[in-house]
Amino acid sequence: MLAKKMVYLILFSMVMFSVPASAETEAQTTTAKGLFIELTSDSMFKVRRAFQVGTMVRKHHDIPVLINISLGASRFADKTLPLAAEAIKVRGSTVHEMMSNFIAAGGEVYICPMCMMGNGVANEDLLDGIKVGGPDVVLPRLLEDGVKTLSY
Repeated sequence: MLAKKMVYLILFSMVMFSVPASAETEAQTTTAKGLFIELTSDSMFKVRRAFQVGTMVRKHHDIPVLINISLGASRFADKTLPLAAEAIKVRGSTVHEMMSNFIAAGGEVYICPMCMMGNGVANEDLLDGIKVGGPDVVLPRLLEDGVKTLSY
């Protein structure tokens, strides 16, 4: 009798643990339909990281990647910002070069219009390829099915 109960317990355990494993495998093989990176930090290293990751994804995966710049990160979109974005090179590239490389790889960059104003960035000061966004532009992209998100 005890042996019969053990067999049932083992079979029950195998059934219970096999379902999550197959679901996990299915989830791992599902490809994202896009990547949305929200960049709010004014840390130059986090700004660089967002553009490094975005460029890497664009180069290795055929999915759209959008970086939305807001809050303190907005000042880095200013082509006239000399020290933090132009003069300091980390691993051979400036922040502006990394932004340009991301755009050249097919990435999209939008900036929050209110954050621009708050950081004293005018439209004519934006790096080439950066577009003024806002909720009407970026929220539909963020809410698309299958889009993964990162935040820096």
